[in-house]
Amino acid sequence: MPLAKFMYRPVAPAIGRDCIDWQDCTKYFQDDLTPWRINFMRKLLFLALFALFCAPLSFAQNTERRGPEFFVGYSNLQSEGVTVRDSDDPFDNDSFLEDRTGLNGINTSITGYITPRFGLTGEFSFYQKGDDSRSANIEDEINFRRFNFMGGPVAKFRNESRAEPFVHALFGAANSRVEFEERTTVGSTTTSENFTTSSTDFTMALGGGLDVRVNDRFAIRAFQVDYNPVFFRDRSLQILGQTGTIRTNLEGQRADNVRFSFGVVFR
Repeated sequence: MPLAKFMYRPVAPAIGRDCIDWQDCTKYFQDDLTPWRINFMRKLLFLALFALFCAPLSFAQNTERRGPEFFVGYSNLQSEGVTVRDSDDPFDNDSFLEDRTGLNGINTSITGYITPRFGLTGEFSFYQKGDDSRSANIEDEINFRRFNFMGGPVAKFRNESRAEPFVHALFGAANSRVEFEERTTVGSTTTSENFTTSSTDFTMALGGGLDVRVNDRFAIRAFQVDYNPVFFRDRSLQILGQTGTIRTNLEGQRADNVRFSFGVVFR
């Protein structure tokens, strides 16, 4: 597979979509933050913050526990590539999951409560995926990794039952790294072309979940769902091939990711 063809797959971060040529593929790296999408983000952020600040006024009968909580669990990131969207609504799409690549990883967080229901969370998560393909005398290998570092307010709706729903709004940075290598073998000679791109960009996680209390020291996080977009900045890409180094620029855009987590909570 020619490297020029592969490099315009959704490099940041999805894996596995071809383009036709350099000119055709430039549209995959264009920012489509239309006014509708900007308004959508503002409304979503407003609703999340409204729920967080109203939470301390709710459930007056809740328990008075304020101890810290530590969460660790499995997490699946449905990561969107740089694609051409037919709709301004990132979720109004029949191919919602087809346009995303599933990455496996872990999600950890620690939360300290200022009041029994309102606190601050610091979170770290890691995701990765590798893929390789072979055709005739060509072998491709690609590896993708992402690290998220976020923090922000959280509200937990404590009550007399074992079920404790929560919402949070986290903000921070996402480090995304993609490594690609293409090896071509002709007779006893093998040549390779490769590139590595890495960027650190603004990200956030708006969502919540449900903790099921087992006892005073232990709970099960039945589920956690987050809208986890990454706002990629403009960046340059260097490709090392047989003819030397080729440099190309990628324009910034937003990747609308969704992640799912579950695990255990220690108190």
